[in-house]
Amino acid sequence: MSIRVVFFDCDGTLTSVKSSWQYLHERLGLWDELADAFQRKFRAGEIDYEEFCRRDAGLWKGLPQERVLEILREIPYHPGVKETVKALERAGTKTVILSTGLTFLTDRVSAELGITRAVANELVVEAGNLSGDIRINVQHDDKGYWVRRILKDMGMDKEEAAAVGDGEGDLAMFEAVGVAVGYHPSDKIVPALDHTLDNGSFADILDVLSAYR
Repeated sequence: MSIRVVFFDCDGTLTSVKSSWQYLHERLGLWDELADAFQRKFRAGEIDYEEFCRRDAGLWKGLPQERVLEILREIPYHPGVKETVKALERAGTKTVILSTGLTFLTDRVSAELGITRAVANELVVEAGNLSGDIRINVQHDDKGYWVRRILKDMGMDKEEAAAVGDGEGDLAMFEAVGVAVGYHPSDKIVPALDHTLDNGSFADILDVLSAYR
């Protein structure tokens, strides 16, 4: 059965920056003294994911939306990303972004690349400024929920789907598709992968998927 839809992680997979959250904190001078501590508490199990996100978003309260968008526009793609997505589109393959990052980034990426659908976490804006609140649409460990939901919406089976990601947050996404591809993956997720790409262009993913036509 051929691949009809490809699910992509965004941060660190389509883009070269591992975390749009951390990038924004660093550019605003908020990482070393504040946000890094929140991340350590989350990883240690001292706070849950929703509290982690709320604390992070709270640091940006009052920032102009346009300033945030300006910073996130700096984030580049991996080489070959644009060509890969265009090739998939020409072949009639649907593309979906599932990200625990920010819609401010995934909306830009979707528009520029022509992505079919994107789901990410949304910073709340009031009167042009960030309110300090966030809508969590994608939990850190359950991208699989969105894969299953979107496949159902599209009338497709698991075996018709592939996923491309790089980190532990993508494991549930990998489990919910027929073909799991790691692009510069962390060592911890390698056992869950069908294919691993550590070097070269992102466009090498096309060679991997061509075997499933």
